Amino acid sequence: MSVRCLACFLAPIFLAALLAPGLRAQGRQAERPALDKLNLGRRSLAIEGFDPVSFFPEGGGRPRRGREAWTLEYRGVTYRFESEENRGRFLTTPVRYEPAYGGWCAWAMADGELAPVDPKSFVIQDGELLLFYDGLFADTRKKWRRGDVAKLKLRADAAWREHYGHPDRDLARYALDGTLALGGHDPVSFFAQEPAARMGLEEHSAIYRGVTYRFVSASSRKAFRLDPSRYEPRVGGWDPLALGQGRRVPGDARWFLVSEQRLYVFENEASRKAFQEEAAPAASRAEAAFRGQKL
Repeated sequence: MSVRCLACFLAPIFLAALLAPGLRAQGRQAERPALDKLNLGRRSLAIEGFDPVSFFPEGGGRPRRGREAWTLEYRGVTYRFESEENRGRFLTTPVRYEPAYGGWCAWAMADGELAPVDPKSFVIQDGELLLFYDGLFADTRKKWRRGDVAKLKLRADAAWREHYGHPDRDLARYALDGTLALGGHDPVSFFAQEPAARMGLEEHSAIYRGVTYRFVSASSRKAFRLDPSRYEPRVGGWDPLALGQGRRVPGDARWFLVSEQRLYVFENEASRKAFQEEAAPAASRAEAAFRGQKL
């Protein structure tokens, strides 16, 4: 058994994560994740009660404990904040502030293992909060920084996908190649100053609620993580014109359209042109059909 794995078994927080009960999901929240896969304390408390926004520059750039008075439950996980301002920031873009790898040690995750963390030992990399174990066995943040951080993160990303196992939403509702969206095209590239369907790279991948996206660069991936709902294709990546007519036809990223700051992908050029002729009602029909799908 490795040192990191031994640390996992000895650490109370590891046991707490395995036993953590799920909290009642709030009505307007997205589907809850698999809470038993996350590194949580009692009552599903994240990061030992530290304010997730405080790690980032806009929150002060150093870990600070949250207060019970400013508590928030998001997708079954409880977060605490040091101020109402930080709580509001989190609510605006939760995906920016949720810790990577479910709050487990990033260094251990790169080896496919789970280890607890010291919330004061962290790195912000590619816009994500990475936490590390710092204790009797090792200072893993130092090891991370001394290594090839890009390759380490790719390994950790892959291990997290394997550990997490299943997505937190029904992927059967989406037009995907396995779990890959847009045929591997970078969703941010459609919103660039000169919009284009640009193929992303595997080394610049990100998983958002079970769906894999690829990007042309780390900066493009970071932009996505700051506001994923802006860049995700609408109506699950299906051709909206066909969906509004009761047919599920996968969209082709080469035939894309950004309408009202929303990304749509179409089966072909003819479908895109027909959609543009009545964009607003066609979009409404597609959105209604997507919400009402029975699978």
